[in-house]
Amino acid sequence: MASVDGIAAQATAIQQSQVQNQIDIAVAKKSLDAQKLQGDAAVQLIESAARISKSPGTGNLINTTG
Repeated sequence: MASVDGIAAQATAIQQSQVQNQIDIAVAKKSLDAQKLQGDAAVQLIESAARISKSPGTGNLINTTG
């Protein structure tokens, strides 16, 4: 009877391990997606700054009278 309990305990442990692995993978994917979004936003910001700096007349005058 003890061996049946041991086998059942091992099966339960294996199943819990598989579920934990699936959770870990899902969390890693979410983290990767978030990092990709942040990277895309950074690229857009840099591209936007490049477009603004190429605009004629931008940054040529400073209003010193308020």
